[in-house]
Amino acid sequence: NLLGVFIAASLYFVFVYHITNLYFTKHHGLEAFILMDGGIHTLLFWVGQVVLGYLLPMAILFHPGLGNNRGWIALASVLAILGGLAQMYVTIIGGQAYPIEMFPGYKVSSSFYDGVVHAYNPSLLEVMLGLGGVAVSLIMVAFAIKVLRFLPERLDDETVAALHGAK
Repeated sequence: NLLGVFIAASLYFVFVYHITNLYFTKHHGLEAFILMDGGIHTLLFWVGQVVLGYLLPMAILFHPGLGNNRGWIALASVLAILGGLAQMYVTIIGGQAYPIEMFPGYKVSSSFYDGVVHAYNPSLLEVMLGLGGVAVSLIMVAFAIKVLRFLPERLDDETVAALHGAK
């Protein structure tokens, strides 16, 4: 249930963030790009972040039957993580893909296709770097679990009852 509350709070703050950005005129272009006209960025925002990352996990977690099943809770957790990854992509790549006006009222030109939205495809080295970071973090977690002994040694009924003071 706590996961559902955190997901709902995250959805609320994303909503407030975009509404607040729409209040300022200079952000209208970026918000239109992310929310309506951004192609893959818009699709990832609405389908990846909002539907798969927020609405579907909340529906699973707050459903009276599904919210008590470990398998469905695990699915909701995975969907929330995938929605978070979609949010990172939209925020980082989408924010960089949108052409900004560097100096309002002045013309700035370069050889880098100013004012044009470009597609981004990560190179093999970037993918390997990302997977390497995930691997290092998993190794650190495995090492911490082994050395710091976070997990219980036994989960039989007698041990759990003794830990929680039940008779």
